[in-house]
Amino acid sequence: MNTGSFKIRGGDFTRAGSASSALKKLLKQVNVEPEIIRRAMIAAYEAEMNVVIHARHGNMRFSLDSDRIDIEVSDEGPGIPDIELALKDGYSTAPPRARELGFGAGMGLPNIKKSSNTFTIESVVGKGTKLNISIHLKALEAQGTDRNSIRVIADNCIECMRCLLVCPSNALRVRGGKPEIMEHLCIDCAECIEVCKAGALTTGMAKEMPKPTENTQLIVPQSLLAGLTDSITPELALAVLKKMGFINVAVVEEWEEALRNAVMEYAQDEKRPKPVISPVCPAVVNLIETRFPSLIPNLAPFLSPIEAARRDMGEKRALFAASCPCQCTALGRGHLLANVEAVDPAILRQEIIKVVITEGEKKEQSSSESRQKSAMPEDILEIYGVKHVIKVLEKVENGFIRNIKVLELYMCDRGCFGSPLLIEDPFIAMRRWKAAGAFPHEPRKAIPRSAPFTARRGVRLDADISRAIEKLSEIEGIMKKLPGKDCGICGAPFCSVFAEDIVMGKADISECIYIKEKEKDETE
Repeated sequence: MNTGSFKIRGGDFTRAGSASSALKKLLKQVNVEPEIIRRAMIAAYEAEMNVVIHARHGNMRFSLDSDRIDIEVSDEGPGIPDIELALKDGYSTAPPRARELGFGAGMGLPNIKKSSNTFTIESVVGKGTKLNISIHLKALEAQGTDRNSIRVIADNCIECMRCLLVCPSNALRVRGGKPEIMEHLCIDCAECIEVCKAGALTTGMAKEMPKPTENTQLIVPQSLLAGLTDSITPELALAVLKKMGFINVAVVEEWEEALRNAVMEYAQDEKRPKPVISPVCPAVVNLIETRFPSLIPNLAPFLSPIEAARRDMGEKRALFAASCPCQCTALGRGHLLANVEAVDPAILRQEIIKVVITEGEKKEQSSSESRQKSAMPEDILEIYGVKHVIKVLEKVENGFIRNIKVLELYMCDRGCFGSPLLIEDPFIAMRRWKAAGAFPHEPRKAIPRSAPFTARRGVRLDADISRAIEKLSEIEGIMKKLPGKDCGICGAPFCSVFAEDIVMGKADISECIYIKEKEKDETE
């Protein structure tokens, strides 16, 4: 059994929800089924908010066992005069301030009751209220595979530790003078590659310029065509590629537009979980399968644009300038076609610039018809960047976003225009692309997935809930011995992650320099 408690301050709306969020994190670590985590989160959050809105202060205590979680929330506050009335939908005694902030809709206690297997409430007017909530647990069956295309060049590592700090899933360690990737946590984004100035982290894509054949189909991101220089317009870049022998060139945007239209149509069905999340960015899909498995039903069941493009190529020799590691991995997902190859877009960029300089190619004039990007439908909300994506997914998972039909989430800033594999600033590249002349577009269709999205192992400590709870207790014990400085010198980003590594047999507590110094002082 694992137990714990959190203090709740009445009237503190800034930290409201922190206790229930911490509880949710624990349930994910012990491998609880997502729908049960959602119910526990609703019950805990509503109980926490009742303390914040109505009471002076309170406590949330929990006990976690292999088959159930018991949550007790007690407070010192005004108490409830009529419990039966308070349990009715819509009844609220919340003050005006709470209502102005969007709280106090009168669904707190009813939601707690609906989300619990057993629920009791005791209240004394003028003294306070105590809630007892019990929810039965069930283990998550994780089936997703752990694959990525980030590669380590150990000799280049200078142990700057920057990669540890930016990884959104705590998937990196630096031990023995080289980076290590925890594949079950890696979501294949490119945050670590962007900050690694020494070149110790890279992709598995080809670094040499491939030779085109007459039938080679080249698929490039629009960010490559627009990410050159002011004198090399997207039109000129396209013309140079054809001169280099790539007669058949397609732009990923064609499949992006097809996917957007299909997702919008899919979201029209009111029975679909909202918001519907577009699978446009494979790294976001990886993040959801790893860290937010409860949102898998929200993912629209289509292939990502890069996967759809690969499928459309059939038996043709196809060369993809992938924007990031996750696209490279997506190209190899399922059955990798023998004629499919991924190449680093930086190589193509270099060759285009070389041709322009050495052969004196002139700037192509934009067509008189300016290529304007179609307006984004009001029902779609675009979110860019790791931090913003995670914040939004947290809100969706907690049930705080209900009035948006479709989310398009991109791990990189400004989408693929912000890929660290490209050099140009994303805002400048986007401006060039919007100003470019019209490009011939093939009519494309979104392709439904043949296999469903599935949860990955992710942050869970063990497939067995009982064993995971034991490990959680071991982690808490080790944390009491560690200094809590989160310095990263041990090779893990935080003390909590280091403690987890110790319990999982991937590190030893002696690797903490503060523990070493303490032991040295005690022996002297």
